[in-house]
Amino acid sequence: MNSFPMRDSRVLVGDLLGKIRMKYGGRVEVNIYDPRCYLWFFDLVRFNIRATEVVWVLDGKLLARGVPSWDELDGLMEAGIGP
Repeated sequence: MNSFPMRDSRVLVGDLLGKIRMKYGGRVEVNIYDPRCYLWFFDLVRFNIRATEVVWVLDGKLLARGVPSWDELDGLMEAGIGP
């Protein structure tokens, strides 16, 4: 398992997704896109997504690249979602 690409990032992303689900419940729909799939081609180009990075998008706006802390991601989501 140590040689699995982006293993640490995937674990952190999983934790963040769990926190999103706990806090926002059904108010937020989470989709995970595999950049190797051609169906997402236009979004991949639009947000300049590479196969080796994590990108967070909310309502068509790029929130963050990489794996932010929960506080950072939550703050960005709160600003994007509103009350």
